Amino acid sequence: MTPEDIFRAVEEWSGCAVSFPLRVMLSRTDGASVGDLVRFYAPAEILERNETYETGKYCPGWLTIGDDGGGRAIVVAPDKWPTSVYLVDHGSMSRTDFVEVAQDLHEWVRLGCKL
Repeated sequence: MTPEDIFRAVEEWSGCAVSFPLRVMLSRTDGASVGDLVRFYAPAEILERNETYETGKYCPGWLTIGDDGGGRAIVVAPDKWPTSVYLVDHGSMSRTDFVEVAQDLHEWVRLGCKL
């Protein structure tokens, strides 16, 4: 599958567009860790991770793009850019439990993904 096919499948599954800048950022990080704790999912992992964590069921309109290695998901609004970044426990993936860690994903990554 090409990256474009992967993002098309994510959009079909989630019912949300994935912004071009988010596609580029996820393709560039491609499963890499940034900072001490944050790991971004490779494009090929995104659909499976979101299905596993039932993001669509508990957080419709949101996309899990990584995790902190300690049980919390990194969640963004995939169709917004710039997009804010939130952490939420994998066991309680409700919008009311989101904790904002940055107002701009690109800037957060540039600064080393401080939690």
